[in-house]
Amino acid sequence: MKKQNSTAGRMTRRQLAGTLLTGAAMAQTPPSTPAAPDAELQAAREQNQRSADSLAKVQVPIAVEPAFHFTA
Repeated sequence: MKKQNSTAGRMTRRQLAGTLLTGAAMAQTPPSTPAAPDAELQAAREQNQRSADSLAKVQVPIAVEPAFHFTA
């Protein structure tokens, strides 16, 4: 009797992992860099300033407790 190769037509776990990792690596696209990082930084700073200005307009009494509790 001939011994049948039980792995014929089957993939090992290492082969499967290699195939999946290769496919995943090819599917990734390189991150796009912003065209003007200075403009993006300036826009973020302006947004922070507008937020700070709107928060400064709200009067909150010192006795007000937050609506949440931190537990360890």
